[in-house]
Amino acid sequence: MIEPGGPRPSGRPPDTQLVDGLILILAGGLAVLTAALALSPDAVPAARNERIDVALVTSAVLGSAAVAALAWARGRVDGDPAALFRASAFAVLAALNGMHLVVLLTGIEAMVGASVADPGGAPVLVSTLGRGVAAALLVAGGLPLARRIGGRTGWSLLVVPSAGVVAIAVLAVGAGDALPPIVEPSALDALRTDPTAGLPPGSSPLLMLVQAAIGVAFIAAAVVAYRSFRTSGRVGEGLMASGLVVAAFSQVHSAMHPGAFAGLVTTGDLLRLGFYAILLAGVVVDRRDDLRALREANVELRRLADIEVATAALEERARLAREIHDGLAQDLWYAKLKHSRLVQQAGLAGESHALGLEVERAIDAALAEARHAVSAMREGASGGTLADALANHVDDFGDRFALRAELVVDGTVPEVGPRVQAEVLRIVQEALTNARRHADATVVRVQVATDVDLRIAIVDNGRGFRPLDVTPGFGLESMRQRAALIGARLAVESEPHNGTRVELVIPRAGGGPEGEGNDG
Repeated sequence: MIEPGGPRPSGRPPDTQLVDGLILILAGGLAVLTAALALSPDAVPAARNERIDVALVTSAVLGSAAVAALAWARGRVDGDPAALFRASAFAVLAALNGMHLVVLLTGIEAMVGASVADPGGAPVLVSTLGRGVAAALLVAGGLPLARRIGGRTGWSLLVVPSAGVVAIAVLAVGAGDALPPIVEPSALDALRTDPTAGLPPGSSPLLMLVQAAIGVAFIAAAVVAYRSFRTSGRVGEGLMASGLVVAAFSQVHSAMHPGAFAGLVTTGDLLRLGFYAILLAGVVVDRRDDLRALREANVELRRLADIEVATAALEERARLAREIHDGLAQDLWYAKLKHSRLVQQAGLAGESHALGLEVERAIDAALAEARHAVSAMREGASGGTLADALANHVDDFGDRFALRAELVVDGTVPEVGPRVQAEVLRIVQEALTNARRHADATVVRVQVATDVDLRIAIVDNGRGFRPLDVTPGFGLESMRQRAALIGARLAVESEPHNGTRVELVIPRAGGGPEGEGNDG
């Protein structure tokens, strides 16, 4: 079957083109912005606003925690070590942002060296270390070694790195001036003089070197996420790669201004907020893709279940056909032979002879019905087309009972599932049997027409009847039940001395003849 919309044109899929374009736009735009900020003497990389700072840090806490929780859930459910390492990385960022938020809300910035009036080295060291650990975890998740480590560590992979960063932060605050000088005293003096200005060029070479290394690690993590996107096709992985590019540039901005002090909002902070926004968008897209994949899996599961049920039904029909052929039909044939010998040897006459003939006719009729049932069940289980099965069925019926049986097909008979085909054949068989047994018909015509629906009509020239005056027998009720099983409609039209028309209408819409919905 041809999928709706036709074949997809050659080239990269639209999602890949979209993600590639997004990464190129982000990288190009941020490169221009970063260069302008670094080269322009009038550029101001920071501003003082405590409310915006609290809002940004709160958003960062929620964003990093949400990504960590969802990545951990995916890693545990899917057994994906890379997702577990990613969860650990964002747990570290959540712990880092959470400590910053606690400092802002409790007003202890002066105690921990985070005050702009007297900036210390501990906040810069802790924030740099935390982001470095997160970047290292993201890169490690893409290494082959992660597949052996991630599945064995359990909760320790999620807890230990973030707990270690918190412990180092406490030790750094307690160490005070004994900390290694990641930021030169002259740079801290410059921040004390004007907190919104960038660090003087060359004032903190170690800080610039470390931030550049972390930026490179984020770029490496972006490459890992992008490769995962190209392999899996998950747009969320592509957005993760885009966000990590933004995170890499935020580290460059942090080298120009650390931004780890209370009440300061820097361009690096804004980029990190954009980073979390892109990641949350990726989470939303992933959840949408997961739900769509789950729905598709459920549809496929139902389809497979229907096929299994239909296969079991066909196997049961084949078994019943063999049993009737090898058991009931053989017994009836044996009874006919013995009855014929008995009538000949007994020399019956008069009423006894007539009674013997009635028994012989009854045995013949039962034998014909058994053979007819075997033929119908074998055709239903043969796997051929409905048109071929109807043609064989009508020809066999005419040959067996010396009636003029015709099949008239208007158009192309559509393919149907095995369940629909088997029930249609049984309905046609029952209608033909009624025409022979009750209508005294000499001509029976099976008409097949295809318009919006598939219509199969069995028309005879028998004596007819008034449907409202006759209590439906077992045969008619059986046909209606079989029609209901496949979602079809059965109508009977008849008039005395004017024949009978039995019409079966199988709708195509919503799982009709060509669908799977009626196969089980």
